[in-house]
Amino acid sequence: MKCKSLLVAAFALATAATAANAQFRLPVIFPLGRSNAPPPAPPPGSLAPGAVTQGALVAAAGTDTVYFSANGATVDPTATATLAAQARWLLANPYVTVRLEGHGGPNDSRDYALAIGDRRANSVRDFLVLQGVAPQRITVMSWGKERPGKVLIGQSLVAAGPRVVTVVVPEPAPMPMPAPAPAR
Repeated sequence: MKCKSLLVAAFALATAATAANAQFRLPVIFPLGRSNAPPPAPPPGSLAPGAVTQGALVAAAGTDTVYFSANGATVDPTATATLAAQARWLLANPYVTVRLEGHGGPNDSRDYALAIGDRRANSVRDFLVLQGVAPQRITVMSWGKERPGKVLIGQSLVAAGPRVVTVVVPEPAPMPMPAPAPAR
């Protein structure tokens, strides 16, 4: 009797464990006609997909640029505050992808500028990923010293040094759904 109840309990436990690990796949249903219903609203606090621009990132985070020391590739406390604000914006807009563009200093050699720009962009990427942004949404590239930037200080333009710029990648235009075939 005791062995039978132990066997039943083990069977029940095995069945419950199997049911907990089972993955159910639901079918994906595509509508066959055009619907007059409006598209679903974006989640509260996020922007509609067509409204995401570079300006929205700058407005939310304060800037899209993080500056580095001349030979450094580590994120300093000033950059941490900016990147934390960018990460919050990216988490609030989960369909947005960004490109991190690393830049070298004007006095660096061409090869060194490309390498250090890549290292800086990857350190910013690592910071954003640690904040919860999906790594698939972030691409990294280095311009080296090919695109020297300028910063307006007062009324004079000053060359921008080593930096990483976060660029919002525009989403591709949606493909139109083909019209259903006429009934015969």
